[in-house]
Amino acid sequence: LVRTYGGRVWEVVELCRPTGKRWPRHGILLSQHFPYIEAEVRFACREYACTIEDILSRRTRLAFLNRDAAEEVIPRVADIMAEELGWSRKTKAEQIRAA
Repeated sequence: LVRTYGGRVWEVVELCRPTGKRWPRHGILLSQHFPYIEAEVRFACREYACTIEDILSRRTRLAFLNRDAAEEVIPRVADIMAEELGWSRKTKAEQIRAA
């Protein structure tokens, strides 16, 4: 996280939720095989990300690293973004389709 966010890393860390595991205790992974966490999606929304594609392609680059993993996390990313951005069910469905 420090490499990606530098001095703003604590802003991301503050958004981390407990994992319910012994390790890591905080920072729920989007995909078990990649180091991206849900807090990064929340942070990106607060930094003006407004599409699922933006999150998966530009903010995390997961779409370029592994298409299947990116497709797998679309529903969870949509849930988080809907929560952060106040999307309606219709907007959320449109975003999922577009992604």
